Amino acid sequence: MNEAIKFSKQKFISKKTVLASMLSMLLTPVAVAAESEQTEEIETISVSGIAQSYRNAINEKRAAPTIVDSLSTADIGALPDLSVAETLERITGVTGDRFKGNASEISIRGLGPFLGMSTVNGRAISSGSGNRSVAFSQFPSELVNGVTVYKAQTADLLEGGVSGLIDLATIKPLDYGKDRLQAEIKLNYNPYQAKFNDDNGIGQRNSISYTKNFEGTSLGNFGFAIGYAGARTSSPEESYNTSSTLRNCNSDYLKDGGSNCSFKDSNAAANGGAAVDGDYYFIPNLFYYRQMESEEKRDAAIVALQWQPNDSLDINVDGQWSDRNYYEDRHDLYFDDGRRRIHDWQTNDQHALTQYSGESRISSYGDYRVRDEQYKGAGINVEWQATDNLKVIADAAYSGTHRWQTMHFVRFRSDRHFFQWQVMGSEAFPDIARVYTDKDDPEGSQVDWLSEIQDLSFFDANYEARTERYDIKDSINSHRLDGIYTFDEGFFTSVKFGLAGSSHKHKNYAAHRVTHKNALNTDTPILEQVKASCQTDWAQKDYGDDANSPVTSWATFDTHCAHALFDTSTQPDPQAPDAADINLTEDIRSIYALANFATELGDKYLTGNVGLRHVKTDVSSLGISNGYNVVTDPVTGFVSFESNDNLEYTPYTNSYSNVLPSLNLSLELADDLILRGAAFVGISRPDMWYMGAGRDIGSASSEEEFTTVEQALENKVKAKGNPYIEAIESNNYDINLSWYHESDTMLSAALYYKTFNAKFGNKAEEETITVDGQQYNTLVQGIPEVQSEESSIKGVELTVMHKFDFGFGLSTTYNYADSDFETPESGSNVTQDVRDNTVPANLAGLSKHNFTNQFYWENDDISVRLSYKYRSEYLKPFGNNLAQTNRIVDDTKSVDLSASYKINKNFKLKFQALNLTNEPYVEQRVVSEAYNRIEYSGTRYFVGVQYRM
Repeated sequence: MNEAIKFSKQKFISKKTVLASMLSMLLTPVAVAAESEQTEEIETISVSGIAQSYRNAINEKRAAPTIVDSLSTADIGALPDLSVAETLERITGVTGDRFKGNASEISIRGLGPFLGMSTVNGRAISSGSGNRSVAFSQFPSELVNGVTVYKAQTADLLEGGVSGLIDLATIKPLDYGKDRLQAEIKLNYNPYQAKFNDDNGIGQRNSISYTKNFEGTSLGNFGFAIGYAGARTSSPEESYNTSSTLRNCNSDYLKDGGSNCSFKDSNAAANGGAAVDGDYYFIPNLFYYRQMESEEKRDAAIVALQWQPNDSLDINVDGQWSDRNYYEDRHDLYFDDGRRRIHDWQTNDQHALTQYSGESRISSYGDYRVRDEQYKGAGINVEWQATDNLKVIADAAYSGTHRWQTMHFVRFRSDRHFFQWQVMGSEAFPDIARVYTDKDDPEGSQVDWLSEIQDLSFFDANYEARTERYDIKDSINSHRLDGIYTFDEGFFTSVKFGLAGSSHKHKNYAAHRVTHKNALNTDTPILEQVKASCQTDWAQKDYGDDANSPVTSWATFDTHCAHALFDTSTQPDPQAPDAADINLTEDIRSIYALANFATELGDKYLTGNVGLRHVKTDVSSLGISNGYNVVTDPVTGFVSFESNDNLEYTPYTNSYSNVLPSLNLSLELADDLILRGAAFVGISRPDMWYMGAGRDIGSASSEEEFTTVEQALENKVKAKGNPYIEAIESNNYDINLSWYHESDTMLSAALYYKTFNAKFGNKAEEETITVDGQQYNTLVQGIPEVQSEESSIKGVELTVMHKFDFGFGLSTTYNYADSDFETPESGSNVTQDVRDNTVPANLAGLSKHNFTNQFYWENDDISVRLSYKYRSEYLKPFGNNLAQTNRIVDDTKSVDLSASYKINKNFKLKFQALNLTNEPYVEQRVVSEAYNRIEYSGTRYFVGVQYRM
């Protein structure tokens, strides 16, 4: 609660004694986040049980000056979930992308992650990817004691979230007010990991934290908190996948001939008409079955120092550190020629293949990937009560992420075989009914392929090895200065004003790949060397059981061992300059003013705030383009380009401003009934990977008979980003009615409506390009842009929280979101006429329905919670590639169980089970039943003991 509401509320209580008992609880100030004074006064009750964590959420929602939802505890590490992302999913309207069994990218109210904003203690968080999504795993739930989702904007909040703002809170020792030592040891059992040979499936999560306060010393009050959390966990995977490329075809090899499938009016399926009017099918370039072991090692720490030298000064210093190492050991069985000699095909009514025959090489792939990611964050916040009426707050912070990845890859291929493929539904891998050598005699030429693929000699046709690396560095330096002046009387109770600035530096070095084709030892065939030194037994038991996989094992090898047999003297350098590199600086300066007010409408109490925020953004992006010498043939006069090492560097700059007004109102219709409304203009900034400035210039040869450089450049310059792309603005309207029947009971309903321009597309635009030291004006293709087509989203949120007298309780949330936004099919390998006939997808990340239901029972010693989460299908883009097909994640659901038993005042036993029903993760492409991914990762179990004193 901010100072204005606190002050005016106190005055109003003297007139409304009937409200005194209720309001006395709501006026206890507890500082939670330095970003907004509103959150600093929100009440947090010191609790440990499930019911009382929901009571905190009810109290915080009731006391907030805008529309928020939150979950918090006073104790560090007392959030009941294994990750912050899972905690967020329990908040109404918040959904996570559940990938590899874990919640990750977060959407608010149906708007994708790119339209949201996340902070820690009110400060922007760096990202280890090309987008602005936050890896919440770098903030272990054991070290966080609160999350708040702002669904409406106030002028003093950091801009950047059209959908909302997520703020993570870490502890402030003096505000916590107690000394505490806490430690937890938790064992993890993963049945899918236990399938691996000589592996018991056991992992661990450990944490320890200590909070200590020194009050009444000669230097004032001082407190500190320090915490550590470590994890050694696994995320194995069994999956069916297809290539990222998908195309439409209508050919049948037996009727139309040819090799790779085609889409022609002359093919038999067109029946003499246009191909688009006949039957056709969508098909990937390849498909494969994956067996994967993956393990993660994560260490994280936080530190918090709080010093109050006197009653007027409050100094807080906090820091966060996280180090994550993650590897994937992939073994894949590929059918590499997914669209070769397709025949005998059948489709559903949306042109998704249900069965077909084709011809392909079969390959055994080894792919070993290691990713390291380090996060460092630190900040200092100083509050000075300058006078009885004036408070000044200064804040400075740093947030930095460094992510790097190395991939080693080796492949061995067989000769081509015919095969018969058949879809088996969304919960089973597609079947390979038969592999054979003669298309005219499938049964007579059938190969016992399931036995053949157990021997590496089957894959003796060709081979390849690769090494690939990439590197991303992202950092944000920020500062802000705020002042709050409280009036003793009048309509306006206080004003808040301030300025903020940040410098965001993003260096995203494009992945650099080197192919190794030569063996170190040329005397013995490379496959024989691998068989002798590197072949491994099949790594696990019961592969594909849950998915009814047609294949349960194949010949594999140690990828590192096989890779070492190749000449790898040439290694990739991810920091070598490349046109796809992003070297970006985004400087933001903002200034705001906010006025809080309080009055009466008849016998109703009305509070609110009105504010204005002005934001100026300066972008500088360094572009790289290929270096060429221009060569003119002395005989023909034709122009060609000759590559050189002299890359062209071009700086691009852009500056723009946004004016963001906001209005928030809160009307007490009754003692326990509050109506809130909000109207504001918000912005979201485009992801960094859209803001690169590289220009990829294609080669030109004399055979193409260009007579000028301008001709040689025509249709040859491709954009790798657009530094002139600007923030997306939205108009937002919210209304919320909440009934607070008792301290443990709340019914809340909200309506929201937003309008925005968030459709990304490509355009062609003339630019000045430098070739061989000379500048030329030419058309640049594929420049990302935010198109001016306005879209809207409307939705309903419902929340029910109630605790029964006999220990049972429930928390139910539902969000319905509907949008007229359209993401048309834009796959570059799908013909335009078929794209035009394909139903467009919706907004990235939008699920029309999102539902959570949590039942719990607890007494003084025992606590049990059963959770069900459901999210309807949603669009998941392929990164920044605007020429990829639409990828739809199927409906997802999860059943989780947690329980605890309090042994005594110091010790507690804990148990958790995630994904009890082993629900698969399923993706489809373009149309229904065109499966792109079917993945099983199993149920996970956790059991541990917690110590507190």
